[in-house]
Amino acid sequence: MNKLQFTVDHGLCVRCDACIQDCPRKIIHHTNGFPEIPPEEDGCLGCQHCLAICPTGAVSIFGLNPADSIPLDSVAWPTAEKMRALVCGRRTVRRYSERDVDRCLIDTLLADTAHAPTGGNTCGLTFSVIDSRRELLALLAKIIEIIETVHAGGREISEFILDGVRAYRRDGSDEVFRGAPHLLIVTAGEKAYCGEADVIIALSYFELMAFTEGLGTTWCGFIKFIIDAVPEVRGLLGLTLEQPFYAMAFGIPMVHYSRTVQRNRAAQIKTLRF
Repeated sequence: MNKLQFTVDHGLCVRCDACIQDCPRKIIHHTNGFPEIPPEEDGCLGCQHCLAICPTGAVSIFGLNPADSIPLDSVAWPTAEKMRALVCGRRTVRRYSERDVDRCLIDTLLADTAHAPTGGNTCGLTFSVIDSRRELLALLAKIIEIIETVHAGGREISEFILDGVRAYRRDGSDEVFRGAPHLLIVTAGEKAYCGEADVIIALSYFELMAFTEGLGTTWCGFIKFIIDAVPEVRGLLGLTLEQPFYAMAFGIPMVHYSRTVQRNRAAQIKTLRF
């Protein structure tokens, strides 16, 4: 059986050659006047550009039905003004409701995040999610215990991390996840060409989509610092030493921001000419 399952509905195909011209690997060719991929072809990226670009929905690959895709010619893209407000208005949230986010919404966000680009279209990302505040509090308690154990055993731990441990023991303060009820950890697959970038891109997509659903997010640099200093926590989270990863806490915010900040000149802009 052809593993690519590339098929063309001859009744719908208008022979525009769009799929042939747009294929990144140039593996689609004419056969008897219609597009075809040789059965033995193994150079496919899996990008599905051929399915996406066909104007009549004649092309299928991997057994996917074009009718199950979202038709883009009938979708109104967000205006530039709305996208600007979304990007400029996004804020890191550090005050969360204790209510859990509906699991169906989490699953929808993760399914959409799977469309984020990866280097070489390797995909292969893994989304590990904690879907309840109870579970995240349990994780926090275990992390604190591990840090205290290794520190008591003589390992040097930065004051930055130890201050977070002391705050937790003092009054239950959560300096790691900022009181959020959920955590998303994105890890790159073994075949990733640029795993660290893939992970950050995926979380960036998730963050913006979560914001449009009324959720807040926090990039969890603290947990990254902890894992780098205390590798034992990697095992707790099911992470290998080689896996690129990053984490994001999220939930229903208890704060509303009324306007954007003003960072129009926060980055240095250089014009290159050759």
